[in-house]
Amino acid sequence: MYEWISAHKDVLQTLASVGSFMIWLIYAQLLYFGFRRQRRPRLIINRGKRKNLDALCVISNMSAEPIYLQHIMMTLETSEGDWTLDVSDHEADLDDDEDQQEAGHNASHCTHQGPLDSGGFVHIGSFNALKERITTIADIDESRDGLVFKAVCVRVIGTYCSENLPIGAERRFVFHQSEDSCTLVPETWDTLQFSTRRQRRALKADIKRIHERQAQGEGEKAEKEDKEE
Repeated sequence: MYEWISAHKDVLQTLASVGSFMIWLIYAQLLYFGFRRQRRPRLIINRGKRKNLDALCVISNMSAEPIYLQHIMMTLETSEGDWTLDVSDHEADLDDDEDQQEAGHNASHCTHQGPLDSGGFVHIGSFNALKERITTIADIDESRDGLVFKAVCVRVIGTYCSENLPIGAERRFVFHQSEDSCTLVPETWDTLQFSTRRQRRALKADIKRIHERQAQGEGEKAEKEDKEE
């Protein structure tokens, strides 16, 4: 056995070197993927406090670094079309926003744009208040016969660290109407993350379109998308 090893020591050394290289390569890949996973931006959109329309719309940052929230788009889906509005800025209610007043925010106007720390969260108001804001701006008559509210979809667009493309997240909540109440049910168990380059380029195009609408004086108007027959 010793003679065989001596006769093939060069081959064995080469195999040992290749094996060591492969082990270190796999180890380096595991470290890289672990680091990449930790650095990946992640936003969670959920209900808070209640399960009905009075539930708060809560946005949490589960990323390793702060995320700058740029736009919060809410789409109200109805039987007659979908209405989308940027709700990142809103008129504060003097009775319902006591915490914001104590924190020194302007009592007449506040914004949810700005950095959201790692592990932090912010609520943008109740789903019902956001729904009412869209119906008011879009001049939707909620008592009209045949009008059915189907769901709301919340999309968050932000900037993460020094990356060149925006990041985003989206979650859809379906209305389940009973005789005396309406329950808000998430369509998926988790928040959809826009993390691929293609998705993030689409978000960049969305931001450009939002800015163009603002330049035309339509930033405070709800944008309608008609249903296809």
